[in-house]
Amino acid sequence: MSDAKKKNKKKKDSFAVRMKRRGREFMSLGRILVNEPKRFPRALLNVLRRSFRTVWDARGGGLYACGYVLTFLWLEIKMLVEDILSAESISGFFGEQVFEMFFRFLGESLQNMITAFMWPVFVIQISPPWSVGILVGMFVAFARWVKEPLEAWLFHDEELPSSASTNE
Repeated sequence: MSDAKKKNKKKKDSFAVRMKRRGREFMSLGRILVNEPKRFPRALLNVLRRSFRTVWDARGGGLYACGYVLTFLWLEIKMLVEDILSAESISGFFGEQVFEMFFRFLGESLQNMITAFMWPVFVIQISPPWSVGILVGMFVAFARWVKEPLEAWLFHDEELPSSASTNE
């Protein structure tokens, strides 16, 4: 690793610090939802943007990272909708979710995370000989037309990563 990268790399916070920060974010979102519901969508978008930015940096900041996030969100939304539709009532759904949150929901989320890591495999399985070409085309198109605007949206309140800021 070069000296410049070592200087730019931040020390990772401990798990407890990260969880405490997430807890404060969710408490803040709850207060905003109750006290200022009109402001809630923007506050939620900012939290989601920071979360996506973290995954973006951890997964290399390209089509793979984007595909991972989209696949994970799709699987989580699908799981939540299935849970809602299988509940007998709204109160039953919330009672079930609170009780099962730490066991079933987290287990399924872990399974969704592992499945999301493998998203290119699912693209290739659609039509094996042609899907490889489509996947390569997706990587080229993403790098050419999507990456720069997406990074501008993700990092609008921060300095862009060095790979995006050096594009000429």
